[in-house]
Amino acid sequence: MFFLIHNFFNVIMRYLIVVLILGGLNASCTADKKSKKIEPVIEDEKIDYNKDYDSTDSQTKVVFSQAKDQQIFDLYLSIKKALVNSNEKEVQSQAKKLGAVIKDFDEDKQLKAISKLIALTKDIHKQRDFFVGLTHEIEKHINKVDITSGEIYQQFCPMVFEGKGGYWFSNSKEIRNPYFGKKMLTSGSVKKIFK
Repeated sequence: MFFLIHNFFNVIMRYLIVVLILGGLNASCTADKKSKKIEPVIEDEKIDYNKDYDSTDSQTKVVFSQAKDQQIFDLYLSIKKALVNSNEKEVQSQAKKLGAVIKDFDEDKQLKAISKLIALTKDIHKQRDFFVGLTHEIEKHINKVDITSGEIYQQFCPMVFEGKGGYWFSNSKEIRNPYFGKKMLTSGSVKKIFK
Protein backbone atom coordinates (compact mmCIF):
# COMPACT_ATOMS: atom_id res chain seq x y z
CA MET A 1 0.00 0.00 0.00
CA PHE A 2 2.81 2.38 0.87
CA PHE A 3 4.36 1.65 -2.55
CA LEU A 4 1.10 2.63 -4.35
CA ILE A 5 0.79 5.89 -2.39
CA HIS A 6 4.45 6.71 -3.06
CA ASN A 7 4.02 6.10 -6.86
CA PHE A 8 0.79 8.12 -6.90
CA PHE A 9 2.57 10.99 -5.09
CA ASN A 10 5.48 10.87 -7.63
CA VAL A 11 3.04 10.97 -10.57
CA ILE A 12 1.19 13.95 -9.06
CA MET A 13 4.48 15.80 -8.40
CA ARG A 14 5.70 15.23 -11.97
CA TYR A 15 2.36 16.45 -13.31
CA LEU A 16 2.54 19.60 -11.16
CA ILE A 17 6.11 20.30 -12.28
CA VAL A 18 5.14 19.97 -15.95
CA VAL A 19 2.13 22.26 -15.43
CA LEU A 20 4.29 24.87 -13.68
CA ILE A 21 6.95 24.75 -16.39
CA LEU A 22 4.40 25.07 -19.20
CA GLY A 23 2.63 27.88 -17.36
CA GLY A 24 5.94 29.73 -16.97
CA LEU A 25 6.77 29.31 -20.64
CA ASN A 26 3.34 30.58 -21.65
CA ALA A 27 3.70 33.63 -19.42
CA SER A 28 7.17 34.27 -20.83
CA CYS A 29 5.94 34.06 -24.43
CA THR A 30 3.00 36.34 -23.66
CA ALA A 31 5.34 38.89 -22.06
CA ASP A 32 7.62 38.78 -25.12
CA LYS A 33 4.69 39.45 -27.43
CA LYS A 34 3.58 42.41 -25.35
CA SER A 35 7.07 43.91 -25.10
CA LYS A 36 7.79 43.90 -28.83
CA LYS A 37 7.88 47.41 -30.20
CA ILE A 38 5.55 47.76 -33.14
CA GLU A 39 6.86 50.13 -35.78
CA PRO A 40 4.22 52.45 -37.20
CA VAL A 41 3.64 52.06 -40.91
CA ILE A 42 4.09 55.41 -42.57
CA GLU A 43 1.68 55.72 -45.45
CA ASP A 44 1.84 58.49 -47.97
CA GLU A 45 -0.87 61.07 -47.71
CA LYS A 46 -3.08 61.64 -50.72
CA ILE A 47 -0.72 62.21 -53.61
CA ASP A 48 -1.27 64.93 -56.18
CA TYR A 49 0.23 63.33 -59.30
CA ASN A 50 0.27 66.72 -61.04
CA LYS A 51 2.76 68.04 -58.47
CA ASP A 52 6.48 67.21 -58.51
CA TYR A 53 7.49 66.67 -54.87
CA ASP A 54 11.09 66.05 -56.04
CA SER A 55 11.47 69.62 -57.32
CA THR A 56 14.21 71.72 -55.68
CA ASP A 57 15.60 75.22 -56.14
CA SER A 58 19.21 74.11 -56.44
CA GLN A 59 20.21 71.40 -58.88
CA THR A 60 23.55 70.69 -60.46
CA LYS A 61 23.89 69.22 -63.94
CA VAL A 62 26.04 66.13 -63.52
CA VAL A 63 27.99 65.30 -66.69
CA PHE A 64 29.89 62.05 -67.25
CA SER A 65 32.64 61.41 -69.79
CA GLN A 66 30.70 58.46 -71.29
CA ALA A 67 27.17 58.80 -72.69
CA LYS A 68 26.12 55.41 -71.27
CA ASP A 69 27.14 56.44 -67.74
CA GLN A 70 25.09 59.61 -68.22
CA GLN A 71 22.03 57.55 -69.22
CA ILE A 72 22.41 55.22 -66.24
CA PHE A 73 22.64 58.05 -63.73
CA ASP A 74 19.83 60.08 -65.31
CA LEU A 75 17.54 57.02 -65.22
CA TYR A 76 18.50 56.39 -61.58
CA LEU A 77 17.46 59.98 -60.80
CA SER A 78 14.16 59.37 -62.64
CA ILE A 79 13.48 56.33 -60.44
CA LYS A 80 14.33 58.35 -57.33
CA LYS A 81 12.00 61.14 -58.50
CA ALA A 82 9.16 58.65 -59.07
CA LEU A 83 9.69 57.23 -55.56
CA VAL A 84 9.63 60.73 -54.03
CA ASN A 85 6.37 61.29 -55.90
CA SER A 86 5.06 57.86 -54.77
CA ASN A 87 4.27 56.97 -58.37
CA GLU A 88 4.78 53.21 -58.57
CA LYS A 89 3.91 53.00 -62.29
CA GLU A 90 6.54 55.59 -63.15
CA VAL A 91 9.05 53.76 -60.95
CA GLN A 92 8.38 50.59 -62.97
CA SER A 93 8.67 52.43 -66.29
CA GLN A 94 11.99 54.12 -65.45
CA ALA A 95 13.44 50.92 -63.95
CA LYS A 96 12.55 49.07 -67.16
CA LYS A 97 14.38 51.73 -69.19
CA LEU A 98 17.42 51.46 -66.90
CA GLY A 99 17.52 47.69 -67.31
CA ALA A 100 17.39 48.09 -71.10
CA VAL A 101 20.36 50.50 -71.15
CA ILE A 102 22.63 48.02 -69.40
CA LYS A 103 23.86 45.26 -71.71
CA ASP A 104 23.96 41.61 -70.58
CA PHE A 105 27.75 41.45 -70.86
CA ASP A 106 28.31 44.63 -68.83
CA GLU A 107 30.08 44.50 -65.51
CA ASP A 108 26.91 46.08 -64.10
CA LYS A 109 24.90 42.82 -64.23
CA GLN A 110 23.73 43.22 -60.63
CA LEU A 111 22.53 46.75 -61.42
CA LYS A 112 20.55 45.36 -64.34
CA ALA A 113 19.08 42.56 -62.21
CA ILE A 114 17.85 44.97 -59.52
CA SER A 115 16.44 47.29 -62.20
CA LYS A 116 14.44 44.40 -63.65
CA LEU A 117 13.23 43.42 -60.18
CA ILE A 118 11.97 46.96 -59.52
CA ALA A 119 10.35 47.05 -62.98
CA LEU A 120 8.36 43.90 -62.08
CA THR A 121 7.28 45.19 -58.66
CA LYS A 122 3.97 47.04 -58.42
CA ASP A 123 4.02 47.82 -54.67
CA ILE A 124 5.65 51.19 -53.81
CA HIS A 125 6.90 49.88 -50.44
CA LYS A 126 8.68 46.93 -52.08
CA GLN A 127 10.09 49.24 -54.74
CA ARG A 128 11.55 51.38 -51.96
CA ASP A 129 13.04 48.26 -50.35
CA PHE A 130 14.74 47.32 -53.64
CA PHE A 131 15.90 50.92 -54.15
CA VAL A 132 18.46 50.37 -51.37
CA GLY A 133 20.16 47.71 -53.50
CA LEU A 134 19.89 49.85 -56.61
CA THR A 135 21.58 52.73 -54.80
CA HIS A 136 24.37 50.42 -53.62
CA GLU A 137 25.00 49.28 -57.20
CA ILE A 138 24.88 52.87 -58.51
CA GLU A 139 27.51 53.83 -55.93
CA LYS A 140 29.81 51.06 -57.22
CA HIS A 141 29.19 52.33 -60.76
CA ILE A 142 29.86 55.98 -59.83
CA ASN A 143 33.15 55.01 -58.18
CA LYS A 144 34.54 53.61 -61.44
CA VAL A 145 33.43 56.29 -63.94
CA ASP A 146 34.57 59.84 -64.70
CA ILE A 147 32.42 62.83 -63.70
CA THR A 148 33.49 65.77 -65.89
CA SER A 149 31.31 68.40 -64.19
CA GLY A 150 28.65 68.82 -61.53
CA GLU A 151 28.24 67.18 -58.15
CA ILE A 152 26.44 64.07 -56.92
CA TYR A 153 25.13 64.20 -53.37
CA GLN A 154 24.96 61.01 -51.35
CA GLN A 155 22.10 61.51 -48.90
CA PHE A 156 20.94 59.50 -45.91
CA CYS A 157 17.76 59.12 -43.85
CA PRO A 158 18.37 57.51 -40.43
CA MET A 159 14.67 56.78 -39.80
CA VAL A 160 13.90 54.39 -42.65
CA PHE A 161 13.97 50.59 -42.28
CA GLU A 162 13.27 50.53 -38.53
CA GLY A 163 16.12 52.91 -37.73
CA LYS A 164 18.77 51.17 -39.87
CA GLY A 165 18.69 54.03 -42.34
CA GLY A 166 18.96 54.24 -46.11
CA TYR A 167 21.10 56.07 -48.67
CA TRP A 168 20.30 57.55 -52.08
CA PHE A 169 21.93 59.87 -54.62
CA SER A 170 20.73 63.26 -55.80
CA ASN A 171 21.79 66.11 -58.04
CA SER A 172 20.61 68.62 -55.41
CA LYS A 173 21.78 69.44 -51.87
CA GLU A 174 18.14 69.81 -50.88
CA ILE A 175 16.66 66.64 -49.42
CA ARG A 176 13.81 64.92 -51.20
CA ASN A 177 13.40 61.56 -49.47
CA PRO A 178 12.52 58.65 -51.82
CA TYR A 179 11.82 56.27 -48.92
CA PHE A 180 8.99 58.28 -47.35
CA GLY A 181 7.82 60.50 -50.19
CA LYS A 182 5.51 63.36 -49.29
CA LYS A 183 5.04 62.14 -45.72
CA MET A 184 8.64 62.98 -44.69
CA LEU A 185 9.87 64.79 -47.76
CA THR A 186 12.87 66.61 -46.26
CA SER A 187 14.01 63.99 -43.74
CA GLY A 188 17.71 63.28 -44.21
CA SER A 189 21.10 64.88 -44.76
CA VAL A 190 24.00 65.00 -47.23
CA LYS A 191 26.72 62.53 -46.24
CA LYS A 192 29.16 62.72 -49.15
CA ILE A 193 29.73 64.66 -52.39
CA PHE A 194 31.09 63.01 -55.53
CA LYS A 195 32.79 65.30 -58.07
